[in-house]
Amino acid sequence: MAGRPCRCDAKDDWAGLCAEAAAGGLSALAAAPDGELVRDPALRRLLRETAREAAAAARSAGLRVCGDPAAIAGKRCRTSPDRRHPWQRALAAGRASGADEILGGLLAAARRAGIPVPRLSLIAAALKRLDRKR
Repeated sequence: MAGRPCRCDAKDDWAGLCAEAAAGGLSALAAAPDGELVRDPALRRLLRETAREAAAAARSAGLRVCGDPAAIAGKRCRTSPDRRHPWQRALAAGRASGADEILGGLLAAARRAGIPVPRLSLIAAALKRLDRKR
């Protein structure tokens, strides 16, 4: 949607869910509070790139992504720097993360469209492996 502003209701905008997929997956694997995802340069770059991949996957499924998932993820992490994502808390408590509910759909959409999402795929595969151990 480059070049044109996207017009959709907030309820139709999947940008927040794409941001959540990126931040949640990365937070769970890094075992770090949300603030660390924006303080550490490597994690910040990975967060940004993963959010962009999630948005591309969502768009390929015909979903509206009007906002900027990378900016949303960064803002959420800066706003609540000590927060631990629920996926991370679930793993720490010995439960499955539940991440596949969000990540699985995004990955399936990317596969159907032939869109490469290497970071999102790696995060999803690692979380799936951790979930199987629960």
